[in-house]
Amino acid sequence: MFTGFISIKTKETSLVEVSKKFKFLKNLDKASESHMYFKNKYTFYVHLTDISLFKKNDGKMKVNIKYSFNPNLLSWLLGICFFPFGFLIFLLPNKAKDEFEDLLISMEL
Repeated sequence: MFTGFISIKTKETSLVEVSKKFKFLKNLDKASESHMYFKNKYTFYVHLTDISLFKKNDGKMKVNIKYSFNPNLLSWLLGICFFPFGFLIFLLPNKAKDEFEDLLISMEL
């Protein structure tokens, strides 16, 4: 529901080296040669992150990060049952997404 994408320049050439900088994501869900998927479940939302490495034509490397913060069933139930004030619960994943974006922007890879 609340998604985003960011691409950051890096000097690293392997996804394993890049993933060491993302230890704060904690729960590695799946990994392949080209992608790493992280999934974290919280009380009112689920945080999904996809990290991949991309080599540009000029030889520079970029880390592509796709992320989403999706309200879970409990959030939807509270939102519907306590309408209109219940939908304030959706501020939690939106605020988490904003903080995650700020963290990514401030990171140096």
